[in-house]
Amino acid sequence: MNNEWENDVNWKVHTDNKKVYIMRDHNWAFAAWELAKLDERINEQSLVVHFDAHLDDVPDGVLVKNLLEAKTESDILSLSKGHDYTTGSLSSESYLMRIDNFIWASLARKTVEEVIYVSRYRDDIFTLEELREEETQLSKLIHSKLPINFNYKHQRFREIDDFLHAFDQDSFSKKVGNRSAILDLDLDVFNEVDDTIEPVLTPLFQVRDQVERLLNLYPWDLITIAISPIYCGGHSEAELLLDNVLKVMNIEITDLSKW
Repeated sequence: MNNEWENDVNWKVHTDNKKVYIMRDHNWAFAAWELAKLDERINEQSLVVHFDAHLDDVPDGVLVKNLLEAKTESDILSLSKGHDYTTGSLSSESYLMRIDNFIWASLARKTVEEVIYVSRYRDDIFTLEELREEETQLSKLIHSKLPINFNYKHQRFREIDDFLHAFDQDSFSKKVGNRSAILDLDLDVFNEVDDTIEPVLTPLFQVRDQVERLLNLYPWDLITIAISPIYCGGHSEAELLLDNVLKVMNIEITDLSKW
């Protein structure tokens, strides 16, 4: 099973207690969050801390077909299904769940109400205010699909260490309050350049240290990990990062269950 994810965009596994979900592509984080809410393992209006080379804050996730109507596990898995964009073959559906729009999909379903973005990505966060100010047909359509009293809080850090310096266990617990807290980690956050051909990986001792500090910060209700091999710089780089992250978590990938 160790390298099955290399050629399968829908590869995904979880621990027996369904607290840790690992997936090749990040769109499946949406499904993990929604299934956890369905099973009452997390509460509505959760806090997500999103560590990623990219923001993944594209708002057209709100327009994914049957997004708000999905009620069952089967419904959620169906609309979350990934697509291999490297083949050039796309579904005829207008709006698909993608690796960059899944956060807004969960915001629209009120599964998430606040996102702390930790990303070096060059752009600023796309805000609800910007959506309201835009006068395009697409922005109006997105806004029309948002639930009444839609709430979206967000905060931004550029580096993992910046986030870790901003919070200790006590202050982060206060930040979470009575909400559920989700640690969402994309391994490409450890590629320090925006380059998929000549990546510069964070030194592995630093990767292990940062992951350990994140795990010790809070007893996370749910952890989602995207491998994103292309953006790590390739399969070998992604495998190296994954092995080091799982070593800190004391997880053997061969012990995990497909879902």
